[in-house]
Amino acid sequence: MMWSENRGIESYIFFAIFPIVINISTNAIYFISGKSYEVIEIINEFNGFTLFTLLFCCIVNFFTKDRKLSDDEIKVINKKMYGMKLLNIVFIGYIIFTIFIVRNVSIMVSALIMYIGYINFYMFKRRIKIGSILSKTQKNWREFHNKPSYEDISLLWRIKPMITPHVSVRFTERIKHINLIGLIFILPLFGDIDLIAIPIMIIICMFSISDFLYLIDAILGLYTETEGICTGIVMKESSRPRRTSYEVYATDFFNEREVKFRVYDYCKYNENDVIKIIHGGLSKKVIEAKIVSKNFM
Repeated sequence: MMWSENRGIESYIFFAIFPIVINISTNAIYFISGKSYEVIEIINEFNGFTLFTLLFCCIVNFFTKDRKLSDDEIKVINKKMYGMKLLNIVFIGYIIFTIFIVRNVSIMVSALIMYIGYINFYMFKRRIKIGSILSKTQKNWREFHNKPSYEDISLLWRIKPMITPHVSVRFTERIKHINLIGLIFILPLFGDIDLIAIPIMIIICMFSISDFLYLIDAILGLYTETEGICTGIVMKESSRPRRTSYEVYATDFFNEREVKFRVYDYCKYNENDVIKIIHGGLSKKVIEAKIVSKNFM
């Protein structure tokens, strides 16, 4: 499996995590608020809402086929996924708790949605691990050409602050990339938050936090540059408006940094191209990207 195929699977992980996070928050509110009827109504609404993302992930997992593994490869995968298998116990334990202790249908359904979401998350992670297994020939080729592996990459590479080396960006250029719509949605986070509104605030935060972080980048001038190889391109199509976009991943293995950005309509980048990117240090929002050297393989 090539870089981009793994990245394609990776892009679905958010939809698997989403129902888990939302239902954990609604269940927490249920216990904190004294198990009120009003909270039960909220939980029912969010159960229906998160069920859509759950079904989407189930459909993707059902129609995605894995390549056949050898017995040794299966052992390797099982060893790597052992920790996630153990975490199953937490979700199963919570389901049992809701059935025998809580005895509320809405909470039981919510617990089940969490668990199925975790199963989807597990399956996506397993497929990524499978896609990262190289044949003996591929391993020899990578070692000979000193090429990095997908498994070398950590999520921390993408989320950690990147503020060096500092790059000066004109203020007018900084302002141009501010997403005002995203900021409008995140403004309620600075007001008085009602306990019941917390799940909605979490949803807003999940979708708009990068816009807020970019505002900080723009005000303080926190810009830096990353030069890395293109380690994946994922094509996405939207129906309204009908438009094709491409998520491009650039990874700096030496400095352990990774940046993802989006281009529309036409993608001039290819896997293994060397790309230099100027982006926000906190938000990782890319304001300029150019190819340093092309991959002609």
